[in-house]
Amino acid sequence: MKYIITESRLESLVFKYLDSKFDGIEPMKGKYSDIVFGFPGETMGVMGIEEPYGLFIDSELFMEIKLMFSLDSGSTLDLIKKYVESRYNLEIDSVLFGDDQRVIK
Repeated sequence: MKYIITESRLESLVFKYLDSKFDGIEPMKGKYSDIVFGFPGETMGVMGIEEPYGLFIDSELFMEIKLMFSLDSGSTLDLIKKYVESRYNLEIDSVLFGDDQRVIK
């Protein structure tokens, strides 16, 4: 079943979804990145920050959000960027895909 989501509510819905998905996530020192956001006990985080390159995310997370909310790629990346900036008080220049950057130390 598809729902029509107004543009004004889209950001709020995506943020609520990510809040529930990332409940319990903690910032940690990454093996290759400055910060990795992951769940305690895991070896891979869901996203990592490596200066000066930006925020590295899991491609599965990207596709999940893109398909769930019927977004184009640019809008999906923009919403993830806004979410991380708002929730973790960070300034993000770009959002990229990467596995090494999400490895927890």
